[in-house]
Amino acid sequence: MGISTIFDIASSGIAAQRLAIEVTGENIANVNTTGYSRQEVVLENRPVNSASGVPLGGGVQVQTVRRAYDGMLQQQIVNGNATYQQNLTRQKALEQIQPAFNELASDGLGQAMENFFGAWQDLSANPAGSAERQALLSRSQTLVDTFHQMNQSLSTVANTADNNLAGVSAEVTDHARTLALVNSQILTTNSLGGTPNELLDQRDLLLRQISEKVGITTTLASDGTASVALAGGEQLVSGTSYSTLYTSAGATGNQIRISGLGSPPPANNPASDADVSATVGGSGNSLGEIGGLLQVRDSIVPGYLGKLNEMATNLVSSVNALHTAGYGLDGSTGNNFFAPAGTGAASIELAAGFSAAKIAAAFPTATDPAPTSTGNNANTLRIAAIQQTGFAFSTGSATLDGFYSSMVGGVGIDTEGARNLTGQGASFLKQLNALRESNSAVSLDEELTNLTRYQRAFQGSAKVINAATDMLDVVLGLVR
Repeated sequence: MGISTIFDIASSGIAAQRLAIEVTGENIANVNTTGYSRQEVVLENRPVNSASGVPLGGGVQVQTVRRAYDGMLQQQIVNGNATYQQNLTRQKALEQIQPAFNELASDGLGQAMENFFGAWQDLSANPAGSAERQALLSRSQTLVDTFHQMNQSLSTVANTADNNLAGVSAEVTDHARTLALVNSQILTTNSLGGTPNELLDQRDLLLRQISEKVGITTTLASDGTASVALAGGEQLVSGTSYSTLYTSAGATGNQIRISGLGSPPPANNPASDADVSATVGGSGNSLGEIGGLLQVRDSIVPGYLGKLNEMATNLVSSVNALHTAGYGLDGSTGNNFFAPAGTGAASIELAAGFSAAKIAAAFPTATDPAPTSTGNNANTLRIAAIQQTGFAFSTGSATLDGFYSSMVGGVGIDTEGARNLTGQGASFLKQLNALRESNSAVSLDEELTNLTRYQRAFQGSAKVINAATDMLDVVLGLVR
């Protein structure tokens, strides 16, 4: 081994420690950067040389700059994000729906129905009373308006969810475009012999962001690029190509469609692009914010509206059936109380041209077979008794009051259940992110310790060069 070998060993130490200090500086600089993963330098011996029959190392070299990364943890976070965002979207929608069913207020549907049947009871005490008849009309209109208001509240939630689909789909496309660009940069860095650690961090962050919006499956290639597919298998990103996720108007609201792959992808064509609404937000695949929005629009709100319509239908048909058989103060009969075409919560109305005199309080009895007496209240009692009548609802037999009470309780249970699922998801994600932080996040204490180690090693290698220089000066002095 000659003096030149000492220079080689020392210079390798300087180069390796310098790079280690650069990596440490990169870690410290990115301590607060979202998605950044701590990096560390892996050192190894240079090949062994034999000098005078003694095998000695040739110094040190950098094997790689390793990124602190846990692939399984990354996938758990991706899946957890999708489920959490779906539950959070459902919770927000249910919290908007719940106030409409708040029976603690005095203007709820339950109270409006109570007042409606109470007005029929009041009319039975004075069938010809003008004040009682006007009160019945007023309370009937209030009941109609309350049905309309509840229908509008539910429809607004569904329409809001439908409108939000366009924005969320555009965000997915934007992330997909960026991921395809990052994939391209990873390939370029690899081809130049570099280590694309920062780009891999961006890749992982984008995968987590996409999973918040829609359920996905991911595939990581050996070259570091990521491919992304939707829950139904449709390819969103493949290498440097990506697809556009967008909405198009359909018969029942916005449909979610996906274009073909490209860089850029082909122009949107709703006539031929695949409709992925059923797989993105359908049963068993409701993931991400898009899945939650579709579930609100296509399942949750229609379910409540269906029950509300059942109530309106049974109320209209039962009241009209009895009212048409009765007689009004003006002697008329066969009059509908509610418009027969208005059988849903959105369309329920009082019959056209209806007046107080047409309210059929009277009904033929054994003592009054052709009711002309203003004191005949038989029909008011029959209609008032509807409140205690059982109807065959889709969920089983129940009175109107009982069915509505069950519906109110169901909304409360659904909302609380959504809150619990969201809370559990948030706790799960918090634990996963804490694990990621402990595995991949930068610790300033650790980095400052490493900085001191690498700095001392750098100084030591520099001193070896100084010693070798002194040795060379001595040898040159002997020659002179």
